Amino acid sequence: MRAYRRLAAGLLSLTLAGVASPGEPLAPAPYTLEQRFLEAARQGDLATLEKALARGVSIQAKDDLGRGALLLATRDAGSLEVVRFLRTKGAAIDTPDLGGRTAISWAAGEGRLEIVRELAGAGAQIDRRDEDGRTPCFQAVLGNHQDVVVFLLDAGADVNAADRFRDTPLMQACAKGFDEMAALLLQRGADPGLKDQEGRTARDRAAKGADACLGPLEP
Repeated sequence: MRAYRRLAAGLLSLTLAGVASPGEPLAPAPYTLEQRFLEAARQGDLATLEKALARGVSIQAKDDLGRGALLLATRDAGSLEVVRFLRTKGAAIDTPDLGGRTAISWAAGEGRLEIVRELAGAGAQIDRRDEDGRTPCFQAVLGNHQDVVVFLLDAGADVNAADRFRDTPLMQACAKGFDEMAALLLQRGADPGLKDQEGRTARDRAAKGADACLGPLEP
């Protein structure tokens, strides 16, 4: 009986050793090698990425939001060198985060043309939609990145691809007052007669200064 009590007391002390007392801060969880790898991708730290891979970290590792190293290097570091390195190591280029956005979507939205070129050249899906139904071209329009929009349209992106609210890139350009962007989209075949879920056209939603949106309703 005494031996049992001693054993129980020992197990209890081991259990409590890792639990903070009320009011005391919890000890931070160990920083794993996988976490270091993903943080290095965010920071564009190529040397640490190489070391982590050499120590066995999977090139397909993801964080809690479903973001892989290539996506993080694109979104946060904006490093073409790191994106290219991860791609050549086998990182998936079209794996989305929890919001459905892939690396090329983030690159387009941030105006990172060279990364968009790299990913498109590696076979990234040009018109892949996120959870809101928005394509990389749509994201580029939201950011007013004309050079990225031109590249994506030249690569075959749908200029009229609407999101889940039935907004088109042209509607967004007009609503934001991006006159030059709206003119570009119209030149590339955007349909000004399309309507959103409330029945409004791009012209109806045009902000001040978006003169290109005020032309005829028919293309």
